[in-house]
Amino acid sequence: MNAKILTILSVVMFIAAGCGKEHDHEFWDSEYGDVPVGYMAYQLIWDDHADSLSKIDNVKITVTGHDALTKNYDFSSPQDAANEIYQFPEGSYNLLVEIDMAEKDNFAVSQEAIPGDGSLPLTNSTLKTPPFAKRQAWFGVTSATVKNNQITIAQFTSKRLLSTFSVKINGVPDGTTMSVDIFNMAQSVELTTGRPSADKCPATTLGNLVKDGAAMVLTGNMIMPTANGDQNSSITLTTTTPDGETLVSKIDAPIMESGKSYVLEFDYEKLSPYIHISGSDINDWQQDWTTDGEILLPD
Repeated sequence: MNAKILTILSVVMFIAAGCGKEHDHEFWDSEYGDVPVGYMAYQLIWDDHADSLSKIDNVKITVTGHDALTKNYDFSSPQDAANEIYQFPEGSYNLLVEIDMAEKDNFAVSQEAIPGDGSLPLTNSTLKTPPFAKRQAWFGVTSATVKNNQITIAQFTSKRLLSTFSVKINGVPDGTTMSVDIFNMAQSVELTTGRPSADKCPATTLGNLVKDGAAMVLTGNMIMPTANGDQNSSITLTTTTPDGETLVSKIDAPIMESGKSYVLEFDYEKLSPYIHISGSDINDWQQDWTTDGEILLPD
């Protein structure tokens, strides 16, 4: 049995235990007058099994639906979110979950006015200053139908919000310094659709590379995906040689998408004022890229 199935089963068991805990109160008095009511429980499934081991301390759930009803819930963990059931009038509901997008995690989340038709409000997640994060964040949408005197489990598949970007330059002479800037990260991601904005963050310095043997590296930067509509990631590598000469390399690489990992890797001797990267798949099931493949230099 694969790890993802095990994760799903374990969460289902946890939900069942939570609902069982509340079973004695399953038919408490209606909070909505004479309207028939049912009950909803929340279940988070991770799109990537490795994320189930992450330390989560902020979960927010927005529910919209029947008669323009809107509910917002804040939890300190996925377990807390799964450990209760909630009463709702009979009807259909749409739900959004935001995970680890609190202000302390360098995020700002804004919602437009709540629609009156039961749909979710457009919700934009933005990285503040600087526009990168120390750890990943997740989001997911789902729908559920509440029936009279029944418990419905609203199951989210939680997806990674940020791209993970790393740089490795091989064969770097001692005494060289290098830094990386990125120019076309999306300013925000709209969570109900997962679509990055066309608006871009200002040019952002991700930091200086550090020595790692004969290479220089910058690892695990959590950044916004490439802005919507752009055909490439736009990156600048600034190199100062041991004798004080500065070389600025403009690099075009394939776009970066939410939740995927990218490695910009090539040899120091291939530095040029302009470099076009043709990325290759890191594995056979996820379209991430690494650049140990083709690097096209101008004539």
